[in-house]
Amino acid sequence: MDDSNVAGCGCGCACEGNSDWPEPDPNQMKLLIGSGIAYIAYGGYVVARRRPRWLPLWLAALVTWFTLCKYLICTRCERYGEACDFYYLGKWAARLFERQPGRTLDKAGIAAEGGSVAVLQLLPILASLGKWRMLLKYLVLFAAGQWALLSICCRRCIQYSTDPWKRETCPSYRQAQKLFGDKV
Repeated sequence: MDDSNVAGCGCGCACEGNSDWPEPDPNQMKLLIGSGIAYIAYGGYVVARRRPRWLPLWLAALVTWFTLCKYLICTRCERYGEACDFYYLGKWAARLFERQPGRTLDKAGIAAEGGSVAVLQLLPILASLGKWRMLLKYLVLFAAGQWALLSICCRRCIQYSTDPWKRETCPSYRQAQKLFGDKV
């Protein structure tokens, strides 16, 4: 058996990692995924409707986020291959890529994640300028999606993660720490 694809601590040893980490709550995951889909879908609609020439860039950012970022981040996470709290994407990453034991989040992962997320989130704001209802609706959906991410996914990461790179590098981890404290 190839141990590099087994969920666990990330060391490639096929151990169970942090066995205290409970499975995601299905109702919380519905809220997280639903709010994420709502603001991403509406953001895409806003860009397509108001600035159709920007749509290829926005779609490229979406594809980058679902592929390259999952390779650079999720394959190095202790929840790789599992139904993780981050939109269940630990399983998605395992379908696409092999685990990368011994590697941590690096500058390429931060740049890919930051760049793709910035394009996904900021283009709809720029595209909706001048259409205040459209902008307000996007901002409300965006805020709900971010709140769900921080309060569901990031909060549990603070509680259970043993990956040092999350504490040291992940900006969402640090933001959730400021909001909810060290061990929620």
